[in-house]
Amino acid sequence: MKRMLMLLSLLASILVAGLVATIGWAETDIMPRPPKPMPVESDLARLVRDTRVGDGYAYRQFIVYPLFTNGRGDHGVLTMDDAVTRELLRVTEKGEGNVPELLVENRADEPIFLLAGEIVKGGRQNRVIAQDVLLAPRSGPISLGVFCVEQGRWVNQTDHFAAESAMAHGYLRQKLNAPMTSQSEVWGEVSRKAAAVAPSAATGSRYLGKVFEDKSVRLDVDEYTRSITLPSDANGMAVVIGGQVAGVEIFGDRDTFAKLQAKLLRSYAVDALECKGTEKVATDRYLVEQFLRRAGSARSEQKETVGIGQFFKIDGAGLYGSLLRWHEQSGAHRVVHVSLFEQMAVMVPTPKPHPPIVLFDR
Repeated sequence: MKRMLMLLSLLASILVAGLVATIGWAETDIMPRPPKPMPVESDLARLVRDTRVGDGYAYRQFIVYPLFTNGRGDHGVLTMDDAVTRELLRVTEKGEGNVPELLVENRADEPIFLLAGEIVKGGRQNRVIAQDVLLAPRSGPISLGVFCVEQGRWVNQTDHFAAESAMAHGYLRQKLNAPMTSQSEVWGEVSRKAAAVAPSAATGSRYLGKVFEDKSVRLDVDEYTRSITLPSDANGMAVVIGGQVAGVEIFGDRDTFAKLQAKLLRSYAVDALECKGTEKVATDRYLVEQFLRRAGSARSEQKETVGIGQFFKIDGAGLYGSLLRWHEQSGAHRVVHVSLFEQMAVMVPTPKPHPPIVLFDR
């Protein structure tokens, strides 16, 4: 009997031990695992996530949507027009002249922002700024990357360059923001644009500025932009032409955007002229919101800059562009400026629908 009780006690101990072990294993299995590390959100992803699209302003095929970013700053930096007017920016040829480079010097006590697509005229030929640059205060002479937009002249006109009132049109700025651009491609786009909207400007030295000086182009651009007055607290805009997003411009502050807004509007309006006479395409802000969501997943790669801050090329998700940030810039995640474009050379105008073909039975 005692042996039987001892055997039962031993068996019970074994069962209890097994049960405890089983419960322990079960607890181990259901214990929460440590979360996987999430990728760090990029400056661009954070910026577009915090950007709201306002109501659009439309004229024919040209629609402009104001953009508002949470945390946007109020005051910005000097623009090229500011600095040239106050004689704080000096632009000269490098040595005896070098097509892809100019010498620039910031003589101000604050940074100067040079926007890709802005044109300087003078020297041996007129040039367009190749990429966004933030010049350091009292920078001294430094080399600036440029492209020629005046094919056919190599004669010194002035010792110093002045700022052109117009800037490169949107299609050309797309090329400047593309991963790779050559001088021949820039000349090709200048010639194409002149032939498309101002054939008289395609002769002589073939200077891009002649397109904007053409009387009919000036009148049309005035008509397209006259009714577009964006809210004073906007810090960017999205432009839709012919039912497609032609470009997005976001600034870290509303002051810098306000200074450059008219130049940018007119540059995009010149592109809208190529859609004149086509059927109006209905669109809404969802198109822009969708574009911004795609931009948030695009790749960015840091590139060299001759100025201060960090410059990034954006590529992927069916678009490309650039981002310039500066750690001392306040607001909008310390971003100075972002340009975004669809990956296409030229926006294709929407064709008018053809009349239906009617077949008759004989």
